[in-house]
Amino acid sequence: MNMTLGLDLGISATKVALMKGDKVHDVALWEGELQTSRLEDYIKSVTSARAKVRKIMLTGVGSRCILGQLCGIRTERVDEFKANGMAGRLVCEQEKCIVASMGTGTSFVLVDGSKSVHLGGSALGGGTLFKIFQLLLPGGCWAHLRTLSEKGDLLRIDTTLGDVCRLDLPGLPVSSTVVNFGKANQSSTPEDIAVGLVNMVVQNIGVMAYLTGGGYGVKTFVMIGRMTTLPQVNKILERLSKLYNINFIVPEHAEYMTAIGAALL
Repeated sequence: MNMTLGLDLGISATKVALMKGDKVHDVALWEGELQTSRLEDYIKSVTSARAKVRKIMLTGVGSRCILGQLCGIRTERVDEFKANGMAGRLVCEQEKCIVASMGTGTSFVLVDGSKSVHLGGSALGGGTLFKIFQLLLPGGCWAHLRTLSEKGDLLRIDTTLGDVCRLDLPGLPVSSTVVNFGKANQSSTPEDIAVGLVNMVVQNIGVMAYLTGGGYGVKTFVMIGRMTTLPQVNKILERLSKLYNINFIVPEHAEYMTAIGAALL
């Protein structure tokens, strides 16, 4: 059986998706730039004499540096936003949705039937989150951020409506965030700072997605990218879903959906 390899060459990492038809056979993530020797070893490890990679589909900002073949396999470059749109069509049952790719920054792609339109984006994303985390807590890595954030208490960092008003307001429960880091001070723990950072970035991306979708009558949002692997993401998006009466989808393999979309194209 012939297989297709999707490579999403991003700013901070390379995401890999090996597809058999429209089914995911394997995924992988490598930090930093693509290493050809690593790709060769990977292809050898996941293929056999009966199943060969016939084409490599490239996308992401790093894809423009690659011309011709990779590991003796022909390549084709596809637009990253079209790859995200394809990913949205794969997992969303609605005719219309917006795909929010939460990578180093964030992009929003409108999917309307067979069409995909890049609506714009934001410099707020995983790159922002991680750099601020390293400034506040030097020496930290992504795994450290995950571990610390799971132990933090958001109520010790953010000011909520309940802190300033005892009753719900129309459309706003007392649990709503009023000020990100509104309670932060010199005694705030690294754990609380970490969970506050994750919440601030993910929450604001979710709100941007909602506000963007309002102009297109969209109420379903497919969230993809590396930030979806953070443990708080589903809870944060669930709170926003209830607040705005919308639907967020975090699909299986969300971190690899751009590479998957590229392979399917």
